[in-house]
Amino acid sequence: MAASRASALLAVAGGDAPPLVHAKVEALRRFLLAYGAARSWVWLALDSGSLPTTPLVVSALVLTACAALAWTSRYATLAVRCALVVLVVQLAWTFPITHNHFFLELVCVALLALVDRDGDGEPVALEALCWVTALVLFHTGLAKVLHGLYFGGEVLAFMVGRGGRFADAFALLLPADEIARLTSYDPMHTGAGPYRVDSPAFVVASNLVWVLEIVLAPLLLWRRTRTAAAIAAIALVLAIQVGAREIGFALLFANLLLLFVPTAATRTLLPALLAVLGWIVGAALGWLPGHAWLLTANV
Repeated sequence: MAASRASALLAVAGGDAPPLVHAKVEALRRFLLAYGAARSWVWLALDSGSLPTTPLVVSALVLTACAALAWTSRYATLAVRCALVVLVVQLAWTFPITHNHFFLELVCVALLALVDRDGDGEPVALEALCWVTALVLFHTGLAKVLHGLYFGGEVLAFMVGRGGRFADAFALLLPADEIARLTSYDPMHTGAGPYRVDSPAFVVASNLVWVLEIVLAPLLLWRRTRTAAAIAAIALVLAIQVGAREIGFALLFANLLLLFVPTAATRTLLPALLAVLGWIVGAALGWLPGHAWLLTANV
């Protein structure tokens, strides 16, 4: 009884035909393993020495091999399961300062690892991935409400006060003297502030974020609104994360949101996505332009 209820609940996020399910799962597997490999090389290039170098090189090489094997029908399942082991080891290295999007990557790879070589388990894995995506989106909005510091724009003002990419991202919503005031505070000094601004557009933008996150999450699960909600959520994520230079999360979450679109969008976009990942790795290693820009981004 419990198993049937769980299956019925998972199926709320499903409904795609088997060929489309296979195409979505296959494309996401290829992207995720390439993403993990690229992220590992970026860690190696940009890390200041807090991670063990030799094991990180080994893990990056193994994940790169897994990403290559994901393109074969014979070894794709082995590749994703091997990658899962490597990600667990990387989690042990980085915990407790692990980036939030790494946990999301780990969960997604774990769900894909449940799929057998013959494709058994693909519908369940896809449905679970969709649920995880919707829940993460809803949780991000709910957390903002519970913290209570988005209603007046305090969190965004604090981030602007730290300067760099956040100050640049909100330059259009705040006058230069307001940004200068916020950046003049020492964020590590008790009593610094106030992190409040008078710009109505800034406050509206702050509240619009959590409202859209909470509203769009359930709409992703309802089949009639799924595609429109996915497109709106992708636009929201890209607007936030690209502005804040959260490259890793932007790529990862946008591709998870593409699972709700009634086409194999990730498969179509895969060459472009791989090119972006290749540029990020090349720039991090100093082979391509963009190294200095990556130093101020969260990859």
